[in-house]
Amino acid sequence: MTGLANLSLDDNRTLQAIGILADVLDGVDGPGGLDTVLVSKALRQVIATKSRPALEFATRAFNTLDPDVRRRVAETADNAAHDAVELRGRVAGFLSTAPKRAQAPNQSTSLLNALNMRSRRRPTP
Repeated sequence: MTGLANLSLDDNRTLQAIGILADVLDGVDGPGGLDTVLVSKALRQVIATKSRPALEFATRAFNTLDPDVRRRVAETADNAAHDAVELRGRVAGFLSTAPKRAQAPNQSTSLLNALNMRSRRRPTP
């Protein structure tokens, strides 16, 4: 977590990246697991408040983690971010395709049409 001065806490992508990092920290098992949960909570506070002091606190907390844990978390978060970008691209491509036009139902076999015709034939009381 370097280059804090360049981070904009009003940028949705920055907040998403912080969320990914927090999620990865929540999944750390083994020694230091409690510490990673505390850092995750600090990062979620950054997302909730968009506060520069909260970001600075979370950064200091992250830097207290064991260097091997930080390295593993960074690698896992990087992979998770790439996966999220890839998924977003696939979903965006899916959503941008025009839906197929529905064909007009066959009048003689459409149950909905038959029900509509039946209700039209009934005399109103």
